Order: sequence, then C-alpha cells, then structure tokens
Amino acid sequence: MKTIAVILSLLQVWLVVAMPTCRLEGHLVQLAHDLLQNLGENISVHCLPYNANMSFPESVLTGANKSSLQCHKALWVVSESLRGAAQIMEDSIPFGEGGEPWNKNTFSDFQNLQYQILDQGQCLTYKDTTGVLASYFTNMTTIIQQEDIAFCGWMALRRDLLRVLKSTLQKHDTCFTWRD
Repeated sequence: MKTIAVILSLLQVWLVVAMPTCRLEGHLVQLAHDLLQNLGENISVHCLPYNANMSFPESVLTGANKSSLQCHKALWVVSESLRGAAQIMEDSIPFGEGGEPWNKNTFSDFQNLQYQILDQGQCLTYKDTTGVLASYFTNMTTIIQQEDIAFCGWMALRRDLLRVLKSTLQKHDTCFTWRD
C-alpha cells in the first residue's frame, strides 16, 4: 500500500515538473507592439476630455516580481487584452482622427500576429475575480459605437494595448519565450 502511495506521489511530482509551461513568444508580442505603434499618432488633444472614461485598469498590470504566478498572470493579461481588442475589431474598422482608416497592410499584419498570439495563449487561464478587463472592453465598445467620439476610442484602445504590451515585455521579459 505504501509503495503505491509513493509511486503515485512521484508520478504527481514528475507530471508537475515535466509539464510544459504556457508561454507566449516574445518576438511576436514585440512585433505586434511595433506594428500597432506604426498604425497612428498619439491620442488627440480633442480626446483628452474623454480620456478619464477610456483608461486601462492599472490594477491588472500590478505585480512586478517575476514569480511563476506573476508570469502566468502577465501573459494572461497580454492574451486577454489582445482577445478583447480582437472582439471589438471584428465589429468595426479602426480609424483615426478625421475618419482616416488605419493602414490596411499594417493592420492586417497586426491582426495576423494578434491571432497567432491568441492561439499560443489558449493555454493561459486566470480567474479574474474583479472583472475589470471585461468592464474595460465593454466600456471601449460603447465608446467606439458612438460616432462622434469613436476615433477617440480607437486611439485609446491602441494606446492602452501599446502600454500593456510594452509594460509586460519590459517588466516580465523572462516570462516570454525568445528565439536566439
């Protein structure tokens, strides 16, 4: 009986050690950041009055240590942020001030990377008990659907995605898989 218990315990330890960790490829996230940055200008002065209603929840970016749990949460934030943005982008075509659409080729390249990263991030799960990310994307969807300030919503979404990607790449660089 003790032998079986020891074998089962060793098997559990082996499974935990041998299981691959879920990671995102850092070069893809960096390239997605760079493409997103090339899609337009910084947020317009016209949008500043609406800025308070269009801010990414800082609380999801907290936790600067690089523990396994923090790595998992940081990668989850990247994945969920890109997922939320992808859902908004399915319903509307992003554009900037003056109704100018984002560069189609650059946007298409960004979306291709976005879907690759989302595919990699399918293994990431995290129990977001606060619901702040879902609330943020609901708010952004509402803003983007308002014709008179939609471009402010797109600019804010782009700004916030850039901040999430840059912050995570800088603070949690060891959490990503990097090619040599």
